[in-house]
Amino acid sequence: MRRDSTLGVIGGVLIAVTIFLSGNTITFSAEAWKGTTALVLLAAGIAVIIFSLGGNRVATGYAATVAGTIALIQVVDLIRDDNFDFSARLIVLVIGVVLAFAAAWGRNRS
Repeated sequence: MRRDSTLGVIGGVLIAVTIFLSGNTITFSAEAWKGTTALVLLAAGIAVIIFSLGGNRVATGYAATVAGTIALIQVVDLIRDDNFDFSARLIVLVIGVVLAFAAAWGRNRS
């Protein structure tokens, strides 16, 4: 597996796992499936994994953009509320998005 694919898979898994993070713990509950944002993040994480394994960097970038937009909205909400308490969920999401973008940009192929 290429380095870009590995970064994409790890980033996609981190993005998908964020819907199960609550506070600083991982909880697998039915409540995680009820939010639309959570389902979009899960779909984006799975898409990053699939497109990274398939070698489609453009589609990987599009899926990473979806997750990145949601992460940006959450950061802006924290700033607007004057609440700079970053949770483990947001940190894992941002790390996953950065890895997914790294997989999408990759290196130029000859």
